[in-house]
Amino acid sequence: MATSARSYHKKFAAFEKQLASQRNELRVRIDRHRLEVVADREPDDEVAAASDNVSRDMLAATLERERRTLSEIESALLRMENGEYGTCDHCGSAIPKARLEALPWARRCVTCADRRAYEAGLRAAS
Repeated sequence: MATSARSYHKKFAAFEKQLASQRNELRVRIDRHRLEVVADREPDDEVAAASDNVSRDMLAATLERERRTLSEIESALLRMENGEYGTCDHCGSAIPKARLEALPWARRCVTCADRRAYEAGLRAAS
């Protein structure tokens, strides 16, 4: 293994371990949530039916958010394998360690992420 590849792996080893752990936890939670969504219960009355519908909708939203997060984590692990982790997808600069500690699957540096969020906000307001 080349020295630069070895130093790259050492630099991100803790992030890789954290991401792998989060991936495994999310997979378990997603499987559990899927079972909860599928569980078919007969409500006793209209209030129970409405409550079940709200609970099911909230669970579906949680499941979708967890699926997106799992996808981002798997993408980050793939970027690690390819030697692209920690580099902004947009500008190519290094993503600061503090950002990766806060969001280990981050694809963009703070500046590019802020710019994208601002532009998305302008498009949504149009």
